[in-house]
Amino acid sequence: MGTGLVTAPDDWLTSLRKGLEEDIRPLGDRYTDDRLPLDMLPEIVKTLRGHGYPMEDPPDEVTFALASEELARVFPSLEGCLMISYACARYIMAAGPPDLRERAAPGLLRGERIGCLASTEPNHGSNNAAVETRAVPRGDEYVINGRKRWISNGDISDYAIVLCRVVADNGQEEIRPVIVERERSPYQTRDLPKLGLTAFVTSEMIFEDCRVPRENCVGPAGALKNLRLVFKTLQWARCRMAVVSLGIARAALETSVAYARKRRQFGRLIGEFQLIQDKICTMATEIDASRLLIHRALTSIEENRRADREASMAKAYATEMAVRVTSEAIQIHGANGLSPDYPLERHFRDARALTIAEGTTEIHKLVVARSILGLSAFQ
Repeated sequence: MGTGLVTAPDDWLTSLRKGLEEDIRPLGDRYTDDRLPLDMLPEIVKTLRGHGYPMEDPPDEVTFALASEELARVFPSLEGCLMISYACARYIMAAGPPDLRERAAPGLLRGERIGCLASTEPNHGSNNAAVETRAVPRGDEYVINGRKRWISNGDISDYAIVLCRVVADNGQEEIRPVIVERERSPYQTRDLPKLGLTAFVTSEMIFEDCRVPRENCVGPAGALKNLRLVFKTLQWARCRMAVVSLGIARAALETSVAYARKRRQFGRLIGEFQLIQDKICTMATEIDASRLLIHRALTSIEENRRADREASMAKAYATEMAVRVTSEAIQIHGANGLSPDYPLERHFRDARALTIAEGTTEIHKLVVARSILGLSAFQ
């Protein structure tokens, strides 16, 4: 089993952090609760690449995660948006037809196009076996009808990996992913406002007689392999949601450390109080533990080993950790922690939203327990 204990050169991370502070943090502060204009995204991605963010050609998963943690620290919604788009690009490059790979992947990696992973529906959340969206064959196409809900990037997406109940020519049905290109196969969307990460768009998607070329859905011979690829992509996305939580928690800790070093009460710096030091120690330890769990899971995925247990551990622990850390950060700041003049209330809202996205904490606990017990709490 890989340890995930991989470190990147300090000078590279230092340079990246400096560039993000100068060029990206102001955007994160400006677009905290507003949508980032899409026409800005290609130039932002170009700026990120210039600072060493390895969007197009990451050397390895752990190095990519370290870069993403730095981005999530200053603008978590941007990291979330780019991460989901990248996951869509990964799937298209691995399973899409050649012409679609050539047409879609470069734009997704440059921020010129946006991708999403559409599995959750109004009548089911994490139970992918209960998918109701149907893809029915009609000539050289599939016709998709159904709704998806709480889809990250959905409203702004150009490409969607849509989990469907695909009807074969012989009438049999299988759960399969279908790649939908919005320009060629239009679908409707609407924004769904939420508690936190409001600049990271979450949406409902409506497919009404959406016609998609047959080659965008792998045939029966490759269906199981392709479905496994989707689940691997989802595992990767869950790890990356954990990375976003890690960046948010780090930002909250750094703000708390700076505050504890300057805030005085009872004639002393509050950082000298034992209870404050206990909080700082626990926060830092939980952040480091989360990072190791994430890197272990990503190493397993990179080495093509089954990683559902590791990914679920990382996602569940890191997202709940971020809620605890941001809550403690508010406590350290006292009444100031509740004020919008400080970033803590925003960090708390953002962290809380991530315990739901890409599978609730409860579902991930069941996945972990199933892998340990060999008994499933759900079908």
